[in-house]
Amino acid sequence: MRWGVVIALWLASVVTVWAQDVQPKLEVTFEESETVPGQPLTLRLTVLVPTFMPDPPVWPDFETPNLMVRLPSKASSPTSKSIGGETWSGISRRYQITPVVPGTFEIPAGEVKVRYRALEGSDVLEATLPVPAQTVTGIVPEGAEGLDPFVAAEKLALTQTVEGDTSGLAAGSSFTRVLEVKIDGVSPMFLPSVTPEEGLAGLRAYPESPLVEEIENRSVVSGSRVEKTIYVVEGGVAGALPAVRLQWFNLKTGKVEEASAEAIEVQADAPVLAPSAEPLDVKKVVRWGAALAVLLLSAWALVRWGVPVLRRFWHRAQDRWLQSAGYAYGGLKTALQRRDLSAAKLAYLRWAQKVPLAGQEVEKAIEEAFLQIGAARFGNDSAAEEVQAWQHLKTLCHRKHHETRYRRDTKTPDLPPLNPVSTHQN
Repeated sequence: MRWGVVIALWLASVVTVWAQDVQPKLEVTFEESETVPGQPLTLRLTVLVPTFMPDPPVWPDFETPNLMVRLPSKASSPTSKSIGGETWSGISRRYQITPVVPGTFEIPAGEVKVRYRALEGSDVLEATLPVPAQTVTGIVPEGAEGLDPFVAAEKLALTQTVEGDTSGLAAGSSFTRVLEVKIDGVSPMFLPSVTPEEGLAGLRAYPESPLVEEIENRSVVSGSRVEKTIYVVEGGVAGALPAVRLQWFNLKTGKVEEASAEAIEVQADAPVLAPSAEPLDVKKVVRWGAALAVLLLSAWALVRWGVPVLRRFWHRAQDRWLQSAGYAYGGLKTALQRRDLSAAKLAYLRWAQKVPLAGQEVEKAIEEAFLQIGAARFGNDSAAEEVQAWQHLKTLCHRKHHETRYRRDTKTPDLPPLNPVSTHQN
């Protein structure tokens, strides 16, 4: 009897250890936690399961004030690892964490939700894996403490272009100042505005919205910021638009450098002519005053009663469209085009709730197509098989859309008549 109890306890402990060993695992890699503001750090999360995942994991977003969190190109990639002599499959996700300003910031704890096939049978299990909090520090290099704003890059160039003449101008003439900053090693979103706010008497500035372009090549970010301002002459002008100076820290040399653009001399002789004085027309003033009063009263009535009605009508129409089957099917087509499995399954469920059932053969084929894609992506199937499965799924969804788009019946077929009518007459 004593040996039976010992063996039972031993078996229970072995089963417990075995069950623990086959639970999904999460590996968190964050090798460096300090960097210069604007320079990214790499945080990698790797999920491993003993079988395969029919759906991609649900990842945390890590949104934190003063930190820019982004997913580089090909952020997620399949992986595998030998654990206990067995090959586990998994997927790795890479985040780029960039401090925007100097200081120490905490990435809050999160969690990864994963669904995976059981070792035995066809059951799909679920697990939630905790992600510990991380600390990120943005540090200012020695010698760059006085930079305001702080800009650090591997390379920075400032160029200036003037379109049009800037001397001998008359009232109404114009010219354009274009300032372009090209930067390597950091996103151009960290560049400040470089166009001086100071102007010249008799010259009015009309700035356009800055054009920011970012380029990523093998995880190396570069880009440019273009600021374009049109200056129109309104009177006599004699002076210069200020020069531009931008100090920045060179990550390669470890020194503070300066990019500059020279001042622009502007000269215009013709002043703005003052309008000649005319005698006051009292009747005209009264008519314009009455018309203005009617206009203001009409505008007040429209704001008071008309705008709320139009707003309610617009919101109702927008809500009807967002809840419509057409909108849901558009979201499904977008997800299928991007081959985003998680988004495609969610979009399909939303659409399927809004349309009648198609034929049993089509419904079953769609379900099998989702399973084939999951097995191809997270299993051992080839990429060509996954592409074929995606194409087959798009064809099936289009077929279901064609069958159900003009139907208004319910999802459950109607029952046959309780009292069939006979064609035989007594």
